[in-house]
Amino acid sequence: MSRYLNKFEFQPTEVEINYLEGEPLKLTEKFSFYHNKNFFRNKITPLQILMKNYVKTPLTAAGIRDSYLDEKYTQKYLIVIFTDNETIKKTNEILASKETLPISPSCYYMESTAEYFLLLARDLDGLKYGLQTMELFLKQVLDHYFKQQNFDDYIKIRPFQLKACQPLKEP
Repeated sequence: MSRYLNKFEFQPTEVEINYLEGEPLKLTEKFSFYHNKNFFRNKITPLQILMKNYVKTPLTAAGIRDSYLDEKYTQKYLIVIFTDNETIKKTNEILASKETLPISPSCYYMESTAEYFLLLARDLDGLKYGLQTMELFLKQVLDHYFKQQNFDDYIKIRPFQLKACQPLKEP
């Protein structure tokens, strides 16, 4: 059984990262990048390219259907969630537990659970920084997976929660 990456490598910045116990996120071919605003859809392209370069399969980026997302959340957050078709239907439930998170302008919140990899921001700067961090983390996870060469197992992301106000830099 392959092990997931225990700790992400990045240069210290003002960041709060908490690694959590529990099942890792297991990536499958059913995963897509979902977003709640069309005007930033093109900013997800580097994540799609990264995944395609590693797994040789293009992943889609789709809007979150209005029936899956309350207007109060789409007004409050810029959202990117990497998950499958079933989990995206629970977007309101996922975001309900995040309503009280203090996310300042130019900052972002990121979380990985056994069901999804979530990025929340209040503005484009926070979203941009968060997408850069998401790309950094996915690259490290994919590098780790391919170094193990245990291709019968899933690509896994350890559960964590992170708050930051700038992009994390590679070491």
